[in-house]
Amino acid sequence: MGAAASGVSTQMQAEHDPNAAFPWWVRFLAKGVAILGGFLSLFFGVLGLITLSATCMVAILLQMTAGALVIALEAPFCCQFVDFIEKIARFSESRALWHKAAIYGAMGLIPIFLCIELNTILGSGTIFASGVIYGFMALGKKADRSNMMAAGDPAWSPQVNQSNIP
Repeated sequence: MGAAASGVSTQMQAEHDPNAAFPWWVRFLAKGVAILGGFLSLFFGVLGLITLSATCMVAILLQMTAGALVIALEAPFCCQFVDFIEKIARFSESRALWHKAAIYGAMGLIPIFLCIELNTILGSGTIFASGVIYGFMALGKKADRSNMMAAGDPAWSPQVNQSNIP
């Protein structure tokens, strides 16, 4: 129990690190959208089980599996009764942001490609949206104007002499 408490305190310190690449609200937005997407995909998955199409049934089952996995990765406190979830959540937190972006993006798109219905679009679409947010976070912050001008093409610089233009 003491190890779990120390793990939580180090995670809280990492989330509130002032030297982090992104502000705290961006990280919480990504986590919040992912958790909301997980719950919405489970909810719309239960509603979508009333279908006659086999491909839609497979898509709904994939959507519900993805929703449960996203909840387990982003909010492991919701799955405290499963003993191996904490290891998986720690492994997930140690991954690069683009890994999460790729996984959540794929988990969000596959059910939509299999069955284009409102319940799969709303359920898996929110998981895909969290993947997009993690993807933008993986790209990093935009550079300031002076760095962009220094790294850019000199032909686009405002200091170029344009007096010889006819």
